Amino acid sequence: MKNKYFILLTIMLIAGSLLTGCDNNRDKTAENVAEDANESNEQAISDLIGAWTGTFDNRAITLNITEQTNSSFSGNITISYRQEINQEVKGTLNPTNLIITMTDQMQSPYQGKYYGKLSEDGKNLSGDFTMDSDGSIFPFNLNKN
Repeated sequence: MKNKYFILLTIMLIAGSLLTGCDNNRDKTAENVAEDANESNEQAISDLIGAWTGTFDNRAITLNITEQTNSSFSGNITISYRQEINQEVKGTLNPTNLIITMTDQMQSPYQGKYYGKLSEDGKNLSGDFTMDSDGSIFPFNLNKN
């Protein structure tokens, strides 16, 4: 009878230690999975603040991004037509696919929306501008100074 109790007690101790070990490993694994998920969701946001220069419809353009909070930013843009166009802009950056969208903020016959792609190194932005009034599309290419 003592042997039965001894064997039963030994089995219970082994099972208990195995289960406790599994619970600890499960918790650590769950923590690791949660940490990995957070890291993959937190894509590095490019620093967009600063002066960007380039071309817009074969004309000189300057974009000055003055404020950025996470993936949202704002600033002003100047396009050198015969009569210079100055416009305030607000935009967002999707850190996953590096797509930038910007919209003109001031009422103007030339206001519209910018849709472009940021280069992997964060130094070039190129895309198209679509004018709200008639849907005209103009290419732009900007490089960060």
